[in-house]
Amino acid sequence: MQKIILFLIFFSVKLSFGQFILIPMDAESQSNHLKAYGITYLSLKKGHKVKWLLNYR
Repeated sequence: MQKIILFLIFFSVKLSFGQFILIPMDAESQSNHLKAYGITYLSLKKGHKVKWLLNYR
């Protein structure tokens, strides 16, 4: 029983870390910009909210 409770606590904590993703698009890391647009498009297509940050630094 204790193992199940620990597993559920670990699993619920683990889920809270994957709610946002930040893909930097500055001059040094812009080599995969099409992947960033693709991930955003796929998220929008699935009905998720997307925040697009411009000049956030």
